Amino acid sequence: MQQYCEIATPKGVMRGFFHVPHRKEFPVLLIFHGFTGQCTGTKFSYVSLSRLLEAQGVGTLRMDFLGSGESDLTFKEMTFDDELSCARILLEELKKMPQVTDIYVLGHSMGGAIASELAKLYPEDIKKLVLWAPAFSLPDSLDYLTGTVKEAPIYDHSGFEISDAFVKDMLQRDFYKNLDTYKNDLLVIHGTEDKTVPYAISEKYTKLFGKQMIFHPVVGASHNYDNAEHIHEVLSTTYKFLTEQVM
Repeated sequence: MQQYCEIATPKGVMRGFFHVPHRKEFPVLLIFHGFTGQCTGTKFSYVSLSRLLEAQGVGTLRMDFLGSGESDLTFKEMTFDDELSCARILLEELKKMPQVTDIYVLGHSMGGAIASELAKLYPEDIKKLVLWAPAFSLPDSLDYLTGTVKEAPIYDHSGFEISDAFVKDMLQRDFYKNLDTYKNDLLVIHGTEDKTVPYAISEKYTKLFGKQMIFHPVVGASHNYDNAEHIHEVLSTTYKFLTEQVM
């Protein structure tokens, strides 16, 4: 059953959907969209995955972060720290639910960086972690705003307004640090033709995760998996990983 839900935070209300399987107890996947994304996912991938998982007894919670989609605030009010705080609130909400047996987390792009940081904070609570092209290189991609662009409260980033607070927050982060804190099941998927989060950086982060990591390259795929074959491969690989050992 797909339920609309709202979750309050100190800065506003997040809105999205909770997919609840017809079981008394079940694991739940928490999904984090990426920079400029929303809770439907690229190619409606989060919707498709949620419905597939629901049929196999796995719930899903997919929400728009504050400043994105249907949630409160505007995009220029968003910072990474705010999104990580929202992620913590969502995970804490799941921990309170007696019907939830295990918590899984999936993040794409900047959502993958959020998911990874959350896993460092809750390494025992998250039983399975899935990262689609995690944007650990995002601080480097924003570095062009320092020294070459006059400092301003708001910047135009390809038509999206981002705040100086977001940029300063991002530039001081090191997403590669302590990646081996998380010891539970981990799947990382990265397209070999990704130009947004270059595939070459996977050579760096895969060496820093623990030995439990499964790395799945999608040959020829872009950052958002821009053809049906590639998105089907991502979804099927993720689905298999998340449904293993689910009774």
